[in-house]
Amino acid sequence: MRAMWRTRALVAAIAVLAWGSGSTGQAASKELSERSVKVLMDYAWRILPTKFTRPDGKVIEVDKKTKKNETLVPIDVARDVIKVGYTSAQAQLCEMWEEQTTNYDAMIRLLRAKNNWSDQQLLYITTLHRMTIHMAAGKLKVAEKDGEQIVSLEPIEPGKDTCDDEKRKRVKEIVAQHVEAAKAAAGSPKQAEGPARQKR
Repeated sequence: MRAMWRTRALVAAIAVLAWGSGSTGQAASKELSERSVKVLMDYAWRILPTKFTRPDGKVIEVDKKTKKNETLVPIDVARDVIKVGYTSAQAQLCEMWEEQTTNYDAMIRLLRAKNNWSDQQLLYITTLHRMTIHMAAGKLKVAEKDGEQIVSLEPIEPGKDTCDDEKRKRVKEIVAQHVEAAKAAAGSPKQAEGPARQKR
């Protein structure tokens, strides 16, 4: 129950951070504290696969026993991924599949332009993004068993009842902002080449 309450509180903070503007956005930056980001990063680490095969056949292996520090990304990067993930969640709930894909691609392009991430880090980024989608949609389950947290993702159903024209318009606006930021950073609108999109 405590984990569920904390997850809902994090979703509320992310919503303001991802879609806020002006002074509201500045306040939201404080709401999604370093501690909160670390909680979400830990959730993503728990569901990160130790082995993943990309569509091109390349196998990515993650040493979760001794290579955690080499796989995780900085707090500020994780916070940005979480923000993008929230928008991707709203796109998925509204069945705006093209916008969701474009949003993810823009994020990967932007991150690639800023740093030369390892395959393991890109897989972690993708996992954090996917986990945020499920959390924002209310489909992230956190339970405790034998003193250890168990994180799982449940299927997401479209939320047409809560997806009005205003929300769809907002999704398009935020995604467009992410695309422009990626173009400015990378200097090219080419398709991203992340490790792979995992099934949601």
